[in-house]
Amino acid sequence: MKLGKLSLVAVLALGTSAFAIDNVKVNGEAKLWYQTSETLDNAATVGIDESKGDFFDQYADCNPATGVCASNSMAEVALVLGATADLLPNLSAGVSAVGLTTLGLENNLVGQVPAARVDATNTSVGAAAVDDQSWVRELYLAYTMGKTTAKIGRQELATPLAFTEKWNVVDNTFEAIVLLNNDLPNTTLVGAWVGKHNGAGSNTTVVNGGKFSTFGTDGAYAAGAINKSLPNTTIQGWYYNVQDIADAYWLQADTKLMSDMVEVGVQFANMDPKASGAKDTSIYAVKAGVNVANSNFYAAYSSADSTGDTTGSTAATAGSLVNFSNVATGDKSMIYTALGSIYMDGEHTTKSDTDAWKIGASTKMVPGVTLSASYGEAETDGNGYAAGKAEYNAFDVIAAGNVGPVGLTAIYTQYEKENSVGTTTIDTDTIRVIASLKF
Repeated sequence: MKLGKLSLVAVLALGTSAFAIDNVKVNGEAKLWYQTSETLDNAATVGIDESKGDFFDQYADCNPATGVCASNSMAEVALVLGATADLLPNLSAGVSAVGLTTLGLENNLVGQVPAARVDATNTSVGAAAVDDQSWVRELYLAYTMGKTTAKIGRQELATPLAFTEKWNVVDNTFEAIVLLNNDLPNTTLVGAWVGKHNGAGSNTTVVNGGKFSTFGTDGAYAAGAINKSLPNTTIQGWYYNVQDIADAYWLQADTKLMSDMVEVGVQFANMDPKASGAKDTSIYAVKAGVNVANSNFYAAYSSADSTGDTTGSTAATAGSLVNFSNVATGDKSMIYTALGSIYMDGEHTTKSDTDAWKIGASTKMVPGVTLSASYGEAETDGNGYAAGKAEYNAFDVIAAGNVGPVGLTAIYTQYEKENSVGTTTIDTDTIRVIASLKF
């Protein structure tokens, strides 16, 4: 038998026998991700073929002059297989690999895939996006001494401005050195160096083939402290130095009151870009919620100030905008108003010179099912430029539960965008279904 034909499980079994590796745990997930939309776009520059604009159609938004069509439905299947093991006392290791395939669905059912459609420069890879892909998403060593743990290698991150996103069929990861210390009472101290990542923009989460490249221009440092000394309260502070790009900090406090019935949170973040002529921008957000009868109701508001750019140039306006979303993707955000929505995420609610609000509710009153709904609006004033102004609103309904061992999530959303003068309005209804089997 050739080694190349051995499965990951078989290789780990051989390693356990030969090197007395202990506590080997194999894990994995199979995920099917499908989304379909219908869009009405009144922009004069876009031709619409209404016969191909309905739910479940393969293509939509076709330009009759060129015959070029945008995808109306997308789907992909991911298989993740991983393992962790104890190598030596206090030393452990982890590895996981992912494979992506369309199962040929692009031939007659969908027109695109949800992930890995661009390269490291955020340029579309075209037809290559539907090719089968695979890569190693995690490969790390973790060593613990006392109350300090060092984790080195390819791994997930969970910090407010640089994190692994879980919403897509596959997630992004980082090559980093992370130190965690718990010597102080009720406090976790974090220090990290992030050298590479495979995150991508354009709502694709990961670059084509999962290829890793330098994070930013020269990597980034991060430091944080998370404290839980106060009852039912978490306070955290973070500092980031993305080499030659920006300095940033993030402050957040969340607490539960009245026997956990009331939840209150506040966030404040600042980003200081290092590019010539760029100016720092801050954002604050507040959230309040109440838990009643196995249900949660909440409201959130955020406001990002203007960069103060008054050069009078449209190009300068675009360059002056700061976004408090995930710096690895430019997409999702940890700001309260950006959570739990397909479209109303960091791209819309956390840009500079933007005010946003959101209300929502969730309940587990239906046995085995979590139901949630939210409505949000955002208004971007474009730092004083009419061309940069836009208004967004979205309504999301989500149902999540299990059918036997399979986890199912269904999302329906209505999204509307209108530019400053009302000549471009995009109305999109979207259905997303995710089936996941973890083992």
